[in-house]
Amino acid sequence: MRPGPEQRAITRIEIVEGLRQVGIGSGDIALVHSSLSSFGYIEGGADTVIDALLQAVGPEGTIVMPAFTWGPHDKPGGVYDVDSTPVDRIIGIIPETFRCREGVIRSLHVCHSICMFGPHAEMLMGDGKTAFGPGSSFEILYELDSWNLFLGVGSCVCTALHIAEERSNVPYRFYREFSGFAMILPNGKKIQCRSMENLRKDGYENDFTKMDEVFADENITSNVQIGCAKINLMRIRDVVDVAAKYLRKDIGYLLDEKSRDRLRQVSDS
Repeated sequence: MRPGPEQRAITRIEIVEGLRQVGIGSGDIALVHSSLSSFGYIEGGADTVIDALLQAVGPEGTIVMPAFTWGPHDKPGGVYDVDSTPVDRIIGIIPETFRCREGVIRSLHVCHSICMFGPHAEMLMGDGKTAFGPGSSFEILYELDSWNLFLGVGSCVCTALHIAEERSNVPYRFYREFSGFAMILPNGKKIQCRSMENLRKDGYENDFTKMDEVFADENITSNVQIGCAKINLMRIRDVVDVAAKYLRKDIGYLLDEKSRDRLRQVSDS
């Protein structure tokens, strides 16, 4: 989309400056959630945003993006091709553009994979079993004290909150295995999928939007404006630890109100 007569193009340099201002620096590891349209008009589109992110962390830093796929595993006997299965459209054009870049690698979890570029990429591969539990890419991001960077999106897409849910063994989720599901590795080898998903039970829905206010109250977030987009930055470790604190007080805290009422009724019965 071209800019209107009163709308100017946002440049890569402006994005880099904004990232520096919010707290991203050379050598950082950053998990990035994004909305390209939130910025307004960017000359060069998604590639410009990616170039700015890589410049901000420098050659010693690592950029990570969600590469989630919810389509291939909807039916038994499905196949997840690590190299060619596209990122689900709801995740956005920036992660899919990033996935297709030379040198970017992708983790092996069937529905919650991530794409990485930088010296920490291999370290972040994880074991491909649980999405957010021990040995997962997301647990490693936590252990490395990585950043969680939000470009024009809020806590409603904060995937790291699932780490807190899995650690807290929330009663509204269960482990789903993908028996009979195949995975094609980057070397072309076809193997049986060994991933598990900590899936919500029917009748329960998350509400992560409320965490915007919680994170602000806990003073763990910094923000800046780039174009029309609000940029938020937090440590994944802070995100998870704060959420875990609230879950200890109320195990249904990360659910919407209807789901919380349902969980209370089940617990009382």
